[in-house]
Amino acid sequence: MGLLWFLLLVALNDVMGTSCGGPQNGQKEGLYKGDKRRHKLARFFKILDADNDGFVDKHDYVSRSVERARVYFGADKINAFNETLSKAWSSFWSVPEDDFLERLDVTDFILSDVALYNSNRYQPMVKLWAKDVFRAADENDDEELNVFEHKAFLQVFNVHQGFNDSFSYDDENHSGSIDKNEFVTAVLDFFCNGYDDSLFFGE
Repeated sequence: MGLLWFLLLVALNDVMGTSCGGPQNGQKEGLYKGDKRRHKLARFFKILDADNDGFVDKHDYVSRSVERARVYFGADKINAFNETLSKAWSSFWSVPEDDFLERLDVTDFILSDVALYNSNRYQPMVKLWAKDVFRAADENDDEELNVFEHKAFLQVFNVHQGFNDSFSYDDENHSGSIDKNEFVTAVLDFFCNGYDDSLFFGE
């Protein structure tokens, strides 16, 4: 399976440069060490792997996150948040070609994302995920995340440090709150930008 993913990635890289969905801006996607998306996805994998077993499965990504959301998000937000994560897992990291691959190591996690990244569906899906997660974290529905709501969002995703740095990074206009556009922009920067690192998920 790993070899198949690698050959698929090489083929995709040979025919197109990408920048968050399809051929744009000549950005070359890959797994070389200097690629920032590789580094960011590996970091995302690490925070999702809460039990440190070296694998992420649907239970890690959906069930554990929803369990934490019951502590940090409003009760009225949980069902929609669960649906958001379930759809994201099916869209980004499920592997329909192999029904027996129920969990991913870091390499398969990254390669699954990369394969979708090279399609025109990737950016709209990332934006939808960002808007739905923002809605779940926005406890008082004022279309902004204050510092407490933002910290709760990070804790739901198993982040334990770098809260202030992340908030300052997302609060692009330094208004003291993060609006939906700023949040979506920060999400796109994390998942789409192969040139720069990101503090979206903390340090």
